[in-house]
Amino acid sequence: MSLAGQSAVVFGGCGGMGMAIGQHLLRQGVKKLCIVDVVELTDSNLSCLKESGGDALILCKICDISNRAALKQLLEWDIIEALGSIDILVNSAGIVESEVPDKLIGTGVINSCLIALNLMSRAKGGKGGVIVNVASTAGLEPIPFLPTYCASKHGLIGFTRSLGVEPVYSETGVKFIIICPGGTRTQMFENCRSLSIEIEVLQTMFREFKHPYAPQSPDVVGACIVQAIVEGDNGSTWICNDGKIEIHSYPASRFL
Repeated sequence: MSLAGQSAVVFGGCGGMGMAIGQHLLRQGVKKLCIVDVVELTDSNLSCLKESGGDALILCKICDISNRAALKQLLEWDIIEALGSIDILVNSAGIVESEVPDKLIGTGVINSCLIALNLMSRAKGGKGGVIVNVASTAGLEPIPFLPTYCASKHGLIGFTRSLGVEPVYSETGVKFIIICPGGTRTQMFENCRSLSIEIEVLQTMFREFKHPYAPQSPDVVGACIVQAIVEGDNGSTWICNDGKIEIHSYPASRFL
């Protein structure tokens, strides 16, 4: 799949990872890019994107994806009016820790996928395309001191794999891909200094934890996403950890 001339939407695009994703998409020929976040894109970040995209159309929209009504308005009206269509959707917004579990176990990404799928589906007049959900290696293995974060990422992987199947692709022309970064140098990663969970043994584990890998650059994640969009099979899971990219294999289904 070529990205030349495509229209892309990146949720969570104002942070380090989202910026890297946007830059890689533009370098591969995306001609219309909409960055969506809860904050405005800074002038310096916009300049960086323009350097990567040449004459590409670059927009920034503010939206809290936990607000379904606002999200629906944004995707169905504002973005379609601005871009004409959505060829690529990347969900990269997220948080690691919160005193309120509902903020971690939210439906924003699910709503984003389902609303966009309705717009992109060939069965409903769309052109098909790719939806990429950025999860985490924490969605593949448990991290005892981050149980709610792990739950959110395991859930996102299960949701995406459930839609990334041949019958859905045959009807819609939309493939679903999962990206699982390991530790990455982002503001979210750097800001995770304490836990809200009131279990002393988990607090101790968190304080004493030494990550086996040095945090990687967000640029690795951006490169992984572009590679997965171009080369990845529907329903595939890609790991980018310690600066390396690989395709993850799951055991055969035992229950269905």
